[in-house]
Amino acid sequence: MTASSRIETQEALDLAASDLFSGIADDDLHGIADRMTVMTVPKGRLIMQHGDLATDVFFVLSGTVIGQLVAQSGRQILFTEFDAGAHFGEMAALDGAARSITISASSDCRIARLTKADFTELMMTFPRIAINLARELGKRLRSMNDRLFGLVMHDVETRVVIRIMQLAQDQEQLVQGGTITDVPTHEALASFVGSNREAVSRSVARLAKSGVIATDRGRISIRDLDRLMDAADP
Repeated sequence: MTASSRIETQEALDLAASDLFSGIADDDLHGIADRMTVMTVPKGRLIMQHGDLATDVFFVLSGTVIGQLVAQSGRQILFTEFDAGAHFGEMAALDGAARSITISASSDCRIARLTKADFTELMMTFPRIAINLARELGKRLRSMNDRLFGLVMHDVETRVVIRIMQLAQDQEQLVQGGTITDVPTHEALASFVGSNREAVSRSVARLAKSGVIATDRGRISIRDLDRLMDAADP
């Protein structure tokens, strides 16, 4: 990520596209933007990692990011994409707990960052922001419940795909053509996804045969990121 800079005038107005700032006047948006710093994030780079203790809130000004959520069991993972206008990281700003999601850039991005202190002050100054956030969190919770149920019902191959995506993201390789190194053995993968080595081996072989991935001695290359993500979507 490049050094932080200030938000541009048009980007400040573009914040109105975020559901979080719906109903906030343009003049107030400029004041909010003045509190933010902006990072240029290259494709594949990690922005936030599960377990981090940072509490900043982030806003996607341009580009797309991918988020993966790890359940407490460590086995079940949800993923979602955030486009321009989206925001993330607000839960840690609210409760001070460690990050529950890992997020990386799936394209070159510009990301605005707001500190926990400024975010809290803005919600007190503009109650509309707090109301918008409550609605957004409720929507996410309903969606998460639906997707978690889908993951419980998933077959082994889908769980293997999700694990491959997590490994790729951890190594900043969740991009078209990305290569994961030091891939766990099929036995270790089976333990993680709650299956057996034979079933995992068959799943990896099918993904390779269909051209989604390529495998070679502890390495997995992503040949078709779109199809990989489609295979992971509940």
